[in-house]
Amino acid sequence: MDIITHFINDLGNFIFIPFVFLIVMLLFGRPLSECIASAMKVGIGFIGLTMTINLMLDKMQPAIKGLAENTGSSLNTIDVGGAATAVMGFGSDLGAIVIPLCFAINIIMLFLRLIDCVNVDLFNLHQNASMGAIVAAFSGSLLYGILTAGLFHVWALIAADLGAKNNEEYFNLPEGVSISHPVANTYLIFAYPFNWLFDRIPGFNKLNVTSETIQKRFGILGDPTIVGFFIGVVLGLFGFGWSDPYKTIISSLQLGMYIAAVMLLLPKMTSIMMEGLVPLSKAARKKLVKRFPDRKITVGMDTALIIGHPSVIAPALLLIPTMLILAVILPGNTVMPLGDLSQFVFFIACMVPVFKGNIIRTWLAATICFGGGLYISTWMAKPTTEVFLKFGAGGHDGVMYSSLNPSANPFTGLFAATTNVGVIGFILIGLLLISIGYLLKRKRNKTNAVKSV
Repeated sequence: MDIITHFINDLGNFIFIPFVFLIVMLLFGRPLSECIASAMKVGIGFIGLTMTINLMLDKMQPAIKGLAENTGSSLNTIDVGGAATAVMGFGSDLGAIVIPLCFAINIIMLFLRLIDCVNVDLFNLHQNASMGAIVAAFSGSLLYGILTAGLFHVWALIAADLGAKNNEEYFNLPEGVSISHPVANTYLIFAYPFNWLFDRIPGFNKLNVTSETIQKRFGILGDPTIVGFFIGVVLGLFGFGWSDPYKTIISSLQLGMYIAAVMLLLPKMTSIMMEGLVPLSKAARKKLVKRFPDRKITVGMDTALIIGHPSVIAPALLLIPTMLILAVILPGNTVMPLGDLSQFVFFIACMVPVFKGNIIRTWLAATICFGGGLYISTWMAKPTTEVFLKFGAGGHDGVMYSSLNPSANPFTGLFAATTNVGVIGFILIGLLLISIGYLLKRKRNKTNAVKSV
């Protein structure tokens, strides 16, 4: 299993995920030519998304580092980022069992009618593996790590159902597609209480800033590319320093144009992936509807499908300087966000439909969530460093490592704290999650029954 796990990790998501899609489409009885064409588009979409995100990170990194230095930061724990923790997760002791474990959980929950999601986003199970590995290192128990990885998947599947309708309508996803991305679904649950609270704050509840309202009010100045340009320029002016004003201005203008390009390219790359995913979703739904005629089965996929929307990109960009400032001013925090700064689009995407695209609400809710997450990642720095040095890539002794994904994840903190209670604590969390899933499913069924009358 270790060899298989390392092989999957070495292939990368742009090979492994299309291969999985190819096999799944063949199992659903689609012609080989259609399967190959769709798998290729999925892989090309992943490459396009990766290139675009890497462009954003590479061009922003000097400004981000400069902003950290200009604020006088002496933070000593490095945020290694999700790509590094993916290597760590799949390379850990949990890496070999996380895929069969989560597949079994999916099948059991599906047949118990607790969920309607069939997860095909296997690559992102590295998040379950890395979270489990961190909790295992924290507690010294592999069992607690396994329970963590499994229960995290339980929530991801429940939340995929919870957000399916909103995501489909807001992002115009194909019918029967849901988002089963574990980290995105972590923050989805926080969007509901925050939205309830924001609705009850006088004045704030009238503030509705969306990409559409910005463009309507400001015309060309509200275009996503123009917004991205201004955000990039401002970040550059504050991050590049003024020892050479001419160079700072030129570099800031260039950064602005790079961010503008990202704002335009991300939706384009997403649309390429969508072309490949639509045939699979249709084939899967056709087969699954026959198998479960009284249920609305969905195919759980990666958040990459929805990150290209301007209402996702805009608050994600605003979060970058916000988190850097928070990291410096929050007392007791030791983590400097860096590796995951370009990944905010993945973290917050499922929150956006709950806030109906309100950029300010998304940004504020995420700021509170991730600000608290800095303390969790600080708490988890020691076990994260232990796992990263043992199973990760590029670690050096004497350096502390952590991440926003998954070290800062609220579920990481919850499961780490639960290890002090023991197995009974994990059982209670499992029962709570299953109860939530059951109640949400029952509520959706009642709502659908009323609408059909």
